[in-house]
Amino acid sequence: MGNWTGIFIFGCWSIFFLYWVANASNVKQNIEKHVSFKYISLLSLVVAAVFITMLYEKTFLQFSLWQTSSRLGAITDLVVLIGLIIAVWARATLGRNWSGHITFKKGHRLIKHGPYSFVRHPIYTGMIIMLIGTALYIGQVYAFVLLAAMLVGFIGKYRLEEELMLKHFSKEYKAYKKRVKAIVPYIF
Repeated sequence: MGNWTGIFIFGCWSIFFLYWVANASNVKQNIEKHVSFKYISLLSLVVAAVFITMLYEKTFLQFSLWQTSSRLGAITDLVVLIGLIIAVWARATLGRNWSGHITFKKGHRLIKHGPYSFVRHPIYTGMIIMLIGTALYIGQVYAFVLLAAMLVGFIGKYRLEEELMLKHFSKEYKAYKKRVKAIVPYIF
C-alpha cells in the first residue's frame, strides 16, 4: 500500500483541523451553553476508551485484520477525502452558528440547506466517514475500538444538541427531525 496513503490521510486530517482552528473564532456569541452531567460523562467515557485502548494496544487490539494493498489504499484515500469534503461543506454551511460545545447562539438560525438537507448532523457524518477510512487503513482492532468510542460520543452529543434545538425551535425542529435523518441519509 505504500506510505502515500498514510501521508494522504494525515494530510486530510490536517486540513480538517486547520480549517476548524482557522474558523473557530468567527462565531456568534453564545446565549446558552449546555453543560450537563450527561455531557461530561459522555466525554469522560470517550476519553477513557481512547486511553485504555492506547494502554492495551500491545495486546489483541494490535491484531491486524487484513493485509494491506494498493487497492485498499486507494479506497481508504477516497473514503477519507469524501468525509473531509462533507465535514468542511457542513462547517462552511453552518457558518457563524458553529460551536465545538453544545450552545445556542445570539441570532441562531436553524440551518436546513446544503448538507443539512440530507442529514441533521453532517459534520459528524463527515467525521465518521473519515474515521472509517482511517480505521480501514490502519486495519487493526484498536482502530475500530476507537471508531466505536467516537460513534458513541457523536451519538450522545447530537442527542444533547437536539434537546437544545427542540427547546428553541420546537415546532420547526420537530418537522425537520421527521423529514431528515440524523447521520446517514434515509437510514439513521
